[in-house]
Amino acid sequence: MRATGHNTVSISFHWGYHSPNENTIDFSSESGKDIQYMFDAAKKAGLYVIARAGPYIHADTTAGGLPGWLLHKNNLEARSGENTYTQAWIQYYAELVPIIARNQLDRGGPVIAFQIENEYKDSDIYPFSIRYMKDLADTARQNGIVMPIFHNDASLIGAFLGSKFSGILDLYGVDSYPRGFNCSHPMENFHIKTDYRSSFNRIAKYTPKFSPAFQGGAADSWGGYGYESCADMFGSEFANVFYRNNVAQKFTMMSHYMTVGGTSWGHLASPDVYTSYDNGAAISETRILRDKANEVKLLWKFLHVSPSLLNANYIADSNQYAYTNNADVFVTELRDPDTLVGYYIVRSTDTNSLDGKAYRLRIRTLEEGEIMVPYKGWLTLQHRESKIVVTDYRAGPLSFGYSTLEIYTWSIVNEKPILVMYGSFEDLNEMSIRNKGMVPHSFFKVRGDEAYENTKYRAFVTPDSNDLRLTFLLNGEEKAVIQSHDYILLMINRPDIYKVWAPSIGSEHDPDTPPESQIIIVGPYLVRNVSETDFGSALDIYGDIDLEENGGDVVEVFADDKYRIIKWNGVPMKTVRSKYTSRIFRVPTPESTEAKIEIQQLADVRWRALDSVPESSRDYDDSLWTTADKGESSNKFYKPKTSPVLYPGEYGYHTGPVIYRGHFIGSAARGARLSIFGGSGFAYTAWINGRYIGSFEGRPNVESIDEILHFPPGALSEVDDNVLVVIADNMGYEVDKGANGHDAHSMLKPRGIQLAALISSDKDEKLEFSRWTIQGNAGGETFDDRLRAPYNEGGTYAQRIGAHFETFDDSSWPIQSPLITMELGSFYSHEKGAGIKFYRAHVSIKVPKTMDVPLGIRIQARPGVRAEIFINGWQYGRYISDIGPQDEFPVPPGILNMSGDNVIAIQVWAVNDRATAGLESLEWVMYGKYLSGYGQVSHNNYGRQFGVDRLGYYSPLRAVY
Repeated sequence: MRATGHNTVSISFHWGYHSPNENTIDFSSESGKDIQYMFDAAKKAGLYVIARAGPYIHADTTAGGLPGWLLHKNNLEARSGENTYTQAWIQYYAELVPIIARNQLDRGGPVIAFQIENEYKDSDIYPFSIRYMKDLADTARQNGIVMPIFHNDASLIGAFLGSKFSGILDLYGVDSYPRGFNCSHPMENFHIKTDYRSSFNRIAKYTPKFSPAFQGGAADSWGGYGYESCADMFGSEFANVFYRNNVAQKFTMMSHYMTVGGTSWGHLASPDVYTSYDNGAAISETRILRDKANEVKLLWKFLHVSPSLLNANYIADSNQYAYTNNADVFVTELRDPDTLVGYYIVRSTDTNSLDGKAYRLRIRTLEEGEIMVPYKGWLTLQHRESKIVVTDYRAGPLSFGYSTLEIYTWSIVNEKPILVMYGSFEDLNEMSIRNKGMVPHSFFKVRGDEAYENTKYRAFVTPDSNDLRLTFLLNGEEKAVIQSHDYILLMINRPDIYKVWAPSIGSEHDPDTPPESQIIIVGPYLVRNVSETDFGSALDIYGDIDLEENGGDVVEVFADDKYRIIKWNGVPMKTVRSKYTSRIFRVPTPESTEAKIEIQQLADVRWRALDSVPESSRDYDDSLWTTADKGESSNKFYKPKTSPVLYPGEYGYHTGPVIYRGHFIGSAARGARLSIFGGSGFAYTAWINGRYIGSFEGRPNVESIDEILHFPPGALSEVDDNVLVVIADNMGYEVDKGANGHDAHSMLKPRGIQLAALISSDKDEKLEFSRWTIQGNAGGETFDDRLRAPYNEGGTYAQRIGAHFETFDDSSWPIQSPLITMELGSFYSHEKGAGIKFYRAHVSIKVPKTMDVPLGIRIQARPGVRAEIFINGWQYGRYISDIGPQDEFPVPPGILNMSGDNVIAIQVWAVNDRATAGLESLEWVMYGKYLSGYGQVSHNNYGRQFGVDRLGYYSPLRAVY
C-alpha cells in the first residue's frame, strides 16, 4: 500500500472474532489475536491507521461483526440503546479501545482517527439511537480516545451532526459508491457525482471533506458475475476519472473500500458474499498489483508533493466559464490563495462517453495572464480520461508557468530538482519553466538504455520574464529527458508511467516524509522501499521483478552520487551511467536451478477419504449430542413455528453445516414438512432411517425454503425408533439492513429449522417427534482452536473429529482420490448418492526463498456438489457447483507452507442422490512468478491448544467409511 502512494490503512475490528462466547473477549498473544501486531506493522510500513471499532462494522461479515451468542439474547435490540446490547458492547469496548488508545498518534502510534458504528442513522427503526451514538463516543473518550471520532454517513444527510447531536462526532464523513454494485455490465453507468462540494458546504462546511469509504470496487454475491468483471468495472479508468473528480469536488480525505482484496476465510462471510472478497480492488486478493493500483499511485504521489492543493479554493468550472474550445470537455479550476498555484481538472462533460476528444485549454498564469494552450495543435482526452493541468507550480526551487503534461512527483538529486511528468506523447505538449530561458539545456529521447538528442521541438524564451517555453511532439517514444545544470525533467509516455516508483528514504515509521527524500526508480514491477546502508554510502532498493514480463529486469535509478553502491534486494549491482545522470542496471535473473519451483500436482498425490456423514444412519448413537429441549426462542421477530426450538444458535452453534436428528415412533407418518432458514445459497439434505428423501441444492437470494418430504414405502419401523436426519448449511448471519430502510432485525433472521412436523395420512391425526438432537461445530462456543475460532469449522463429522488439522492421523483411512475420474489404487469407487466425503493429502511445495509465487486452488464439480477447502487447518474456500461464481481460491503464503509439507483437505458434499461426492477437476493455479525482495513468509505449524476432547466425537458405528 505504501509503495502505491497510500499513507493510511483502515482496519475494522470484528467483535465476534474476539468474543466466541459471552465470557470471553480475547486479544491475547497466546491465542494469536493480539491486535498490537497490526499497529506495529502499520507503523513500520509508514502508514497511519483509521480504527473502525464498531461495535457493528458490516464489512459483509456474518452479523456485521456482532458475535453469534449475542444475537440469541432475550429481547435483543442490536444497534440501539437497549440494555442487553449496551452492556455487551461496553464490555467489548473496555477491552478493545484501550489498545487502540495506546496506539494513537499523540502516544507515538499510527492511529489518527476512530470510527464508531457504520452507516447508521437517527431513525425510529432504532430505539434510542441518539443515546446509543452518544454512549459510544463518550465510552471511547473515557477509554482514552483523543483522536477525532467520526461516523460514516450512508448518504449526504448529515447524520449525527449539528446541535441535535452535540458532543458525538469530531469529524463528518460520508461513504459513496457512485457506480453501485452490479458488475454485470462493467462499461455502463460511468457517471460521476458532481454535488459533493455543495453538499459538504451545506452539511459540514468547516470540517475536512472526508469519505471514509469511497468506492474502490464492489462486493459480488453468490451466483454473481465474478470479481474479474468487478475489476474491469472499477479499473484504472474508474480510478483516473472518479478520484480526480473528487479532487475537483474538494475532497480532502478519502479512504477506499477496498484497496486490498481479501478472503472471507472460514464462515466469516455474511450470506451476501462468497469466500473471495477481492472486490476488484487495486491490489488483488492474489496480492498482484492491478493497473488501478498504479493509477491511484499517480494521484496519491502527486497529492503528496502538492500540499497547496489541500488549501486550494474552488474558482469556477465549465458551467460558468469557457475553459476550452470543445463543449464536450469539462474543466474545474482550483487555486491556492496563498501560493496562487492553479489546478485545472479536465474531464469529459459526459463521463460515460467512450469517444476521444481534442481540445485547447484556457488557463491563467501570474506572468502571462490568460492564455490558450497549446499555442498550436491540440490536447486530447483518450476515451474515459481525466487530467490535472497545473499553473504557477513549484517543485522545490523549480517553478513552472504551466505544463500540459501531468506531474507525478518530484525530488532533489545532487542538489537539483528532478520532476517526473507524464502524458500522451501523441499530443503536442507544452510547458513553461520560470526564469530558465537563458539556461542551456539538453533534450533527449530515451530508447531502452540509450539516449539520443531530440531536435524536433520548439524552444521560445519570453523576453520579459525569461521563461523557457517548450513545445514538443514525442510520438512513438516511451521516455524523454530535459536536463540542465540545475534541473532534470523526466517525461514518460502515459502507457509507461506505471513502472515509475518514488519510495522515500526513512519512510519506515513515517507517513509524511518530504518530497526531497524520494528516490526515483524506473522499470520494475514493484519497489517496496529503499534504505541507506554501509554508513550511508550504499542505496539498497527492495523490490520485485515480474519474471514473466519482458524487460522488467532493467532498472533505472535517480539518486545522489553519495550512494557509490546501488543494491537490489541486498546485492550490489553493476550500474551504467546515462547521459542524464541516472544509473541503470539489469537485475540478474536466477539460474534455472535457483528458480526451480516444485509443486506436487493435486491430481498426482495420494489422497485418503472418510465418509463424513455417519449420522444419517438410524443406528448412529447421538446420546452425547445436544438435546433440543427449548420450548421458547429468544427470537421474538422470527419465532419458531413448532416445538422444540431448532435454531442451532440457541444451543451455541453459529457456523457452517449443522446436523439434526428427529426421533419418532411408529409408521403412521407419510412424510415431514420442513421450513429451514440458511441464508442465500444454503442447502440441505435429508434422510429417513438412512434413506435419502430429499434436498435443496441452493439458489442465489433464496434464504429459506418450506418443503414436504415424502417417506418411501417401507422406510419406517412400526416399533423401533425412526430417525429423520437433516444436514443444513448456515451461510452466516445476515448483516443489518435497517439503516437503508429495510429490515432492522435482519440480523435476527434465524439459522436452522423453523418448522418440523410429521405428516400423517390421517389428516385428523397429529404426530409428534419424541425428541430432537442437534450437532454443530465441536464444542459449540468453547474452542480448542483459539486462533481460528469461532469461524473456521462447521458441524460435519470429519471437522468435529479434527480431520482438517495438520496433525490428524489419517493412516487408517482408505486411499481414494477426490477426482471422480481417478482412483489411484483405491478399492472404493465413486458412486452417486447424497452424502459427504472428506479427503486429505500431504502436498509438497518448494519455492525458492527469493521468489514470490501466488498460488490458488481451482476446483470444478458436477451439479449438486458443495465443497470446503482446508489448507493446513484453515478453511479457505466454499464452493457451490450449482451457483458459483467462484471456482478459484487463492491461498496466501503463511497459510501455505511455501517450502515444505502442506495438508490439503477437501470436504465434498453431494447434496442430492444424483450427485457424486467427488470433483471433476482439482489443480493449482499459479498467478505469477516474481523475484522478490520481501523474503519468504514463514508458515506457523499452528496446532490445537486446549478445550475440546475431539475423541468424544468419534462415531460409535463400527464402519464409518
